[in-house]
Amino acid sequence: MSSNLIDLFSDYLEFQDRSQKTIKSYVDTIRDFNTWLIETKDISDLKIIAFKEIRDYRDALINRYAPASLNQKLCAIKAFYRFLLQRNIITSDPSETIKIQKISDNIKSQYLTRAEELAVMSRAKMEGAKTFCIVMLLLKCGCRPSEISKLKLNDVVLKGDPTLIIKNSKRNKSRYVPIPADTVVAIKDWLTLRNQSNKIYHQRSDYFFTSQRAEKMGERAIQRVIENIAKKESIHLYCTRLRCSYANDLIKEKIPVNILASLMGHENLSTTGRYLLASEHDVRKYVNKISEI
Repeated sequence: MSSNLIDLFSDYLEFQDRSQKTIKSYVDTIRDFNTWLIETKDISDLKIIAFKEIRDYRDALINRYAPASLNQKLCAIKAFYRFLLQRNIITSDPSETIKIQKISDNIKSQYLTRAEELAVMSRAKMEGAKTFCIVMLLLKCGCRPSEISKLKLNDVVLKGDPTLIIKNSKRNKSRYVPIPADTVVAIKDWLTLRNQSNKIYHQRSDYFFTSQRAEKMGERAIQRVIENIAKKESIHLYCTRLRCSYANDLIKEKIPVNILASLMGHENLSTTGRYLLASEHDVRKYVNKISEI
């Protein structure tokens, strides 16, 4: 019975035009929850559970996942039970009062310091043209790893005003991102190396980044590139932190928030707003200006 409900939920998400990544994440979460109910509570029917089961599941995961990851799972469960309620499969939503975990903003961890930026770029150069190009697209163009993975050769326009065409990103939106001069150099160096490959599937590939054994470099492989740099430089580093640094660097240049939102691919300005948090250094700099001594 529960497997049928999960299949119906998957079809519903497809009909809502959710991305394949989101559908997989939501469906996997509900399957994991179903397995936990069977193994822990001896409950095999997702329809009959109450608030307590979801709360206990949250408490079981709270030490295993970061708040953001746990919230994604809770959002999937909430979406599932809202769907069942809309279809009149259940008469009340057991997830309605489950609270999403609070995420404390750690201002200093949102973006890299200038010293960290320089260390990351230096290490990336040492690792080779491909790694350096990936880092520059994250740091200087604000790309998501999923966007870099899907990037095709004809999405990179170097003639005239160099531009990245990011197609069908989050919520199937597309955008144009200007490429700064240093990143243009990194792109050209990678293309020179890429074009030297004698592998047939590389020569025939339309994708900008190829892997050793495939015509396309996957999102997880791009994340591993950054994890490797983090390990070698002993820096707390992940792709989102590079993207945050891109936003912060533009904010320092007094970019209007609506233009930043467009460059970041944000549908809602409130999403962009979280990048506007001042650093501890900036706060202290302004406060010190009003000191009498």
